[in-house]
Amino acid sequence: MVKNYCIVGTGHRAMDMFAKDMMETYPHYVRITGLCDINVGRAEWMQKELGGDIPVFTDFDEMLKAVPCDVVIVTTRDSVHDVYMNKAMKAGKDVITEKPMTINDEKCRSILTTQQETGRDVKVTFNYRYAPYKTKIKELLSEGIIGEVHSVEFRWFLDTVHGADYFRRWHRKKENSGGLLVHKSTHHFDLINWWLDLDPQEVLAMGARKYYVSDRKPGHGERCLTCAIKNDCEFGLDITKGKHRDPYFENEQYDGYYRDQCVFSDEIDIEDTLSVLVRYPNDIQLTYGLTAATSFEGWQVAFNGSKGRLEAFEPEYFVTEEEMVQFGERDNPSVRRRVDWRNAKAGDKEEVKSYQIRFYPLFGGVETFDVQHVEGGHGGGDRRLKDHLFIPGSPDPLGHAAGSRAGAMSILVGVAANKSIEERRIVTIEELLAKPTRSLVK
Repeated sequence: MVKNYCIVGTGHRAMDMFAKDMMETYPHYVRITGLCDINVGRAEWMQKELGGDIPVFTDFDEMLKAVPCDVVIVTTRDSVHDVYMNKAMKAGKDVITEKPMTINDEKCRSILTTQQETGRDVKVTFNYRYAPYKTKIKELLSEGIIGEVHSVEFRWFLDTVHGADYFRRWHRKKENSGGLLVHKSTHHFDLINWWLDLDPQEVLAMGARKYYVSDRKPGHGERCLTCAIKNDCEFGLDITKGKHRDPYFENEQYDGYYRDQCVFSDEIDIEDTLSVLVRYPNDIQLTYGLTAATSFEGWQVAFNGSKGRLEAFEPEYFVTEEEMVQFGERDNPSVRRRVDWRNAKAGDKEEVKSYQIRFYPLFGGVETFDVQHVEGGHGGGDRRLKDHLFIPGSPDPLGHAAGSRAGAMSILVGVAANKSIEERRIVTIEELLAKPTRSLVK
């Protein structure tokens, strides 16, 4: 049975993750019937890229009335996810939303309330869960390999390509994204929640902006295009060329959004260096850290338990040359490669073909599990996620599919962490859910 899908928010994420692939891979299951964006130029760009015949709207309510729609896909700025999700559910539509589900506790409660009142289905696109490497960790923990879990150590590193981009775009303001602890870390907190199959209880955090600060580049402008020192900046982005030109540069006049804002702007209010402590039931402790200005990208996790320690490590990117100071060079796929940066040497280009999980029994020895790298977005997770979203009856023995409960529990760790940083105290998840909404999370 073919379902009708409308998409609100027509940037690169909507195009690359959803629309194009939906039409090419799932034509027997999906039909895109409407595109909506406050920037009509960007919506028309997407319409043209998809063949030119999908109706375009700048008014969301009008779209829902004008075209057949079973499901709304929300790929807007994070801060307005709740607006479109609530309107869609109240109009009798199911919802697929990009992570994070929303950016603060008030908006989270409104989504949960609307879902309970309407009975509509909500799915949150946690593609990291679906990657085979992360799935193997879930399998081993579910089998009880480390026994009773005592603590988790998790570190995530963003490089000066991906990490810097959050300080260039709309994400740079907490009012838009909730900061990295919500926009980015929702992925990571969701993984921990899913791996442990537990809900977080208490959060304590610290954070600061240490690298992307104004005085690092004296004389900088507010955007690369008109910056007087752009030719001497390691982060200079030429918005008039490449993949950002058509959807963003060519359509600035409609909403005034600049895709090449300065990463050192005084307007930025998100942190780039973050540390979080989370308490789970049974006094399980998570220590989490996120750094957004490193020379490599990837993550490390370890689980300590009554039977031993389980470790996993995934190098995602490394700049493989001795010196690559220009942003355009670092962003080149032939330079920024999937190399094991722990042992990398200048010029290394040998990409990682498999990942290892290591179990250290409590009284000695080691057991290893090798998982082959899978091509495709997010280590093969994107394809598996979309199969679940668009093909009816897809099996789900490990509970990969995420709904509003998972969406809430992942963002509320970040929301609590933001509040902890601001108020210098431990924040509980229960106080953020607040009665009577606490019981609505499903």
